[in-house]
Amino acid sequence: MDRLMALALHSSRRNFLVGAGRFAGAAAAVRLMPGAAFAAEAGGAYCPPPSAWTDLAKAVKGGAVLRPEDPFFADICRPNNLRYGATLPAGIARCGTPQDVQACIKWVKEQAMPFAVRSGGHNYAGFSTTPGLLIDMTLMAGAEPVTGSDGLVRVLGGTLNSYVYKQMERLGRTITHGRCDSVGAAGFLLGGGIGFNMRKFGMASDLLRGTELVTADGSHLKADATTESALYWACRGGAGGNFGINTSFTLETRPAEPVTVFNLVWTKDLPKVLKLLLTELAAAPDEFGSKINVTIPSWQERCANVPLKLSILGQLHKSSMTLKEIFKSTWELIDKDQSQIKENVPYWTGQDFLTETTFPYYYQEKSSFMKAADIGDEAIAAMFDWAARMPATSMPVAFKFFQVGGAINRVGPTETAYVHRGYDWLFSVEANWWRPTDSALLIEQALEWQQRFYDDVNRRTKAQGAFQNFPDPSLADWQRAYYGENLARLAQVKKAVDPTMLFTFAQAIRPA
Repeated sequence: MDRLMALALHSSRRNFLVGAGRFAGAAAAVRLMPGAAFAAEAGGAYCPPPSAWTDLAKAVKGGAVLRPEDPFFADICRPNNLRYGATLPAGIARCGTPQDVQACIKWVKEQAMPFAVRSGGHNYAGFSTTPGLLIDMTLMAGAEPVTGSDGLVRVLGGTLNSYVYKQMERLGRTITHGRCDSVGAAGFLLGGGIGFNMRKFGMASDLLRGTELVTADGSHLKADATTESALYWACRGGAGGNFGINTSFTLETRPAEPVTVFNLVWTKDLPKVLKLLLTELAAAPDEFGSKINVTIPSWQERCANVPLKLSILGQLHKSSMTLKEIFKSTWELIDKDQSQIKENVPYWTGQDFLTETTFPYYYQEKSSFMKAADIGDEAIAAMFDWAARMPATSMPVAFKFFQVGGAINRVGPTETAYVHRGYDWLFSVEANWWRPTDSALLIEQALEWQQRFYDDVNRRTKAQGAFQNFPDPSLADWQRAYYGENLARLAQVKKAVDPTMLFTFAQAIRPA
């Protein structure tokens, strides 16, 4: 990809989708598996005998097993976050059926082999990388209506969002979904799942009506409101990789109706406009969904005098209010030459306008949840002060506000494992870079800037928590930040289905 095109496409990737899987971090796996620990201490790779790999290949009947010498091995195992790209698996099992997944679980236990599970590979913290066995779910792709149901759709565990979107369009249906079509549906759903529909329909996990998964003992379980209900509760926001490998999801869908989509830009009085947007849009109707971006230019762009840019992307379902009425005092300040509005277009045509194209690069993201009433002028001024102090890398960065509230807040924080209810905005700040263009020192400075920005803004806004689908390896008290008052119950579910932590990674839920 042309480098300038890549920079243009970036403009704040990772916006409404998050990554597939949060599975099996190598460091934690090394601690728990004696065979793996021996290999790590010896400085060697995980190397079962050739006969073991042959046995695995025979057991994975619906797919295939790849080794490093096989074509496309490096392409399949490459994560979206290249920060973790140096961690290469000893082998890849491409599973086509739940039985293939069961065979992999049996094999890794026999071989004391760490493993990770992947569909889209978009885990921000690299938890879908491993030096052991990479269980690739992407052959298990599909999304079909459930026979005899009223709008239920069954999505297979390795399906990418692009396939889900195409099938939903064919059916004339929709769900809460994101913008990045190469993300895996599994990780997106299990960690909550945000998107422009969430204020109208709830989190994506709120629409989950059932799931099937392979657990640590090799069982293939069905979990819903009446069967394995505790496990079902945990799968609605407890994040991927904690309780098993999900092989299917049954989702409640809604009719896909026309929407108005927009990308609006402001170039003047940015602190004033941002404050007004964060305050006034909190009162918008549930039919309105948005994401605010403040984009900080790269060092190349700064050399060309490219300024900070404030923009908002989103959609409006049929509503009693117009966009002009919703945006109130900021409407007249819009830079009309740089802004776009497409009114009353077919739903999936509108999503084509909103869809984000992404590519692998290096990044870290930090997040928290805010209430509009707590975001004062002082906090806004601090955000722009920090933006001016960004040690510019070769990639633009952004601080962002994903609009929550609406239907999300009408579900209690303990009704599902997704605890983050009662807020108006999900805030995040990026650090992005490219290697070897950016030096190790510059990257260190950018990460320090990100941490200080995050800490200062959180303090000024009384922000709380962190979004589990934006996993942050530098987050200190991640257990409480991700899961809050639901942590103890999640630990009990973990104890019931995975007491020895076969499914583990650096930020895995521990059994009670």
